[in-house]
Amino acid sequence: MEIIFKSNTLFSDEFGDFYFNKSDPLGQSSYVFISAIDEIWDKKDSFIVAECGFGIGLNFLNLASRFENTTKTLHYVSIEKYPFSKENLAKIYQKMGVFDKFSKRLIKKYPIFKDGLCRIYFSKNIILDIYFDDVKVALKNLDFKADIWFMDGFSASKNPQMWDLETIFCIKNLMLRDGILRTYSSTKSLKENLKNANFIVDVLKGFGLKREMISAKLIKEDEFKKEIYYSRPLVKKNLKNVLIIGAGVAGLISGFKFKKAGFNVLIAEKESEVATNGSGNLVGALMPLITQKGVSLGKFHVKSFLMAGDFYKKFAKKFIKFSGAKDFAFDEKLIKRYQNSDFVLNLKDHPYPSVFIKNAATIRPKHMCEYFASLLRDEILLNYEFINFKKVDDGYEVSFKNGDILKTDIIIFATGSHSEELFNKGENPKINLDDSVLISSVRGQVTHIKKQINTEFIINAKGYICPSYFDLQIIGATYDRGDYTKFLKDLDDIKNLESIKEFIDKKDIKFIGSKVGFRSYSGDRFPLIGGICDVLWFKKNYSNLLWNKHKTSNLYPKYLENIYINSAHGSRGLGSAVLGAEILLDLVLNRPFCIDKNLVDEVNPARFLIRRLKKGFK
Repeated sequence: MEIIFKSNTLFSDEFGDFYFNKSDPLGQSSYVFISAIDEIWDKKDSFIVAECGFGIGLNFLNLASRFENTTKTLHYVSIEKYPFSKENLAKIYQKMGVFDKFSKRLIKKYPIFKDGLCRIYFSKNIILDIYFDDVKVALKNLDFKADIWFMDGFSASKNPQMWDLETIFCIKNLMLRDGILRTYSSTKSLKENLKNANFIVDVLKGFGLKREMISAKLIKEDEFKKEIYYSRPLVKKNLKNVLIIGAGVAGLISGFKFKKAGFNVLIAEKESEVATNGSGNLVGALMPLITQKGVSLGKFHVKSFLMAGDFYKKFAKKFIKFSGAKDFAFDEKLIKRYQNSDFVLNLKDHPYPSVFIKNAATIRPKHMCEYFASLLRDEILLNYEFINFKKVDDGYEVSFKNGDILKTDIIIFATGSHSEELFNKGENPKINLDDSVLISSVRGQVTHIKKQINTEFIINAKGYICPSYFDLQIIGATYDRGDYTKFLKDLDDIKNLESIKEFIDKKDIKFIGSKVGFRSYSGDRFPLIGGICDVLWFKKNYSNLLWNKHKTSNLYPKYLENIYINSAHGSRGLGSAVLGAEILLDLVLNRPFCIDKNLVDEVNPARFLIRRLKKGFK
């Protein structure tokens, strides 16, 4: 958005309206919006506040200052269709001269890639989620129950769709009963829309020269939810003990995040060391899967890539280098896909057209896992092979092959390629959580050669080449579904070298060795992230989903209490495992999701059973 000031006040040329009060924008923010928190401040310790119209973030920064130096937590969700650039935000705040400390922090953390839902960890006790899109799109892809809503868009005469009945009903669906809605507007149509949506409307004195404003309270929540069968699992408060099965990338990052959030974490690993499977590669790549625009799988992996990049930045000198990557479109199908993607395709590159991904990174997965294991040293149990779990009155008892039984409140399966064993599949099926889940183990072999290509960035085509690791270069990788052989195959090394023949001199190759790992893939290529459904309950209560999938009579879904999974990440686990851990935290803490709700549904493990039930199968 372009910066325009009129009468020394920020002005929107798009809507022909000012962003805030001309004489006292901060005073207006405090009077109309921020004062709502005073009504409930003493009643709780954790707050969800949502907003239509982020603008420059004035209301957020004003409210965030209230939470500074307190033990209370704030989760702030805001919607903005026309965002300012980071540079323009800095200029605006410099001119306004308010919240210098907080505005600098916001600008530093403000996302560069503004598409859909973006999460900012603003401080230890404040999370900011900004949804960059039209208000009607955003409201239908959010999932939470807010204590307070701020309606701070441009006036109804300039921006009518933000104030209509459809928008009010969407906001209502995202509010707690007795939730407060505040706005500077007091039009007759808005009052009527709020009353029609089960709000009690109070008309208060407006700020400054404005005669009136509205403070409304929701008296009845909407009981109907579209596709209710995809609703999040119900959670109990004050659960503290988390047992994670598996000490690879997904397990260790989940453990790190849950421990940081205040949980008591234990990680049980079947092997004698961490990261022995696919997570044990010496070098790996963090880069998104490129798809055509609008493809959910591509959106999910771009979100994973961006969130993982932000997460790893804190550890950049330890196991990661943001080297960038070139993704080559080596056939006509890929060229068309990349041309219709959100990335810029260089048609003149050699040997194929390519996309350069600036923030892609080279990661040392084995070293990374060992680093996180060192931070969780007292929480990791080695030689603990999972056998089964049993529900008891105060949680779960989890049994292991060594005879030990551990008690916990929450179980998270981060079992990588062994995850198929949880769904009655694979070489060694253990339990049957849901045999409708399509999941399998895929063998992969990487090849180690003496450094041959002097590249600072990742090269990805039919195969991939990583920047050198000491004097080693790693080439990968093969994909063999259902192959459980652990021994090295000469033929796989030949395949790997053939896959990057355009980039190397095969005559000069000095072969050093290979490594075999196993990845977990789902049938639709999305990971498995979320709660495990109660299969018998789903089959009984959703047996007629073929006919009534949109009916209001559908019941709220039942899940196995406090059982979760973060797995099936395939070859993109360095990104999606981080996002998976964040989604699980959102579920367990019952807070707003970090990505669009429709993408959360795409990774919900119950999706396979729901699809079967929608088709009339059992």
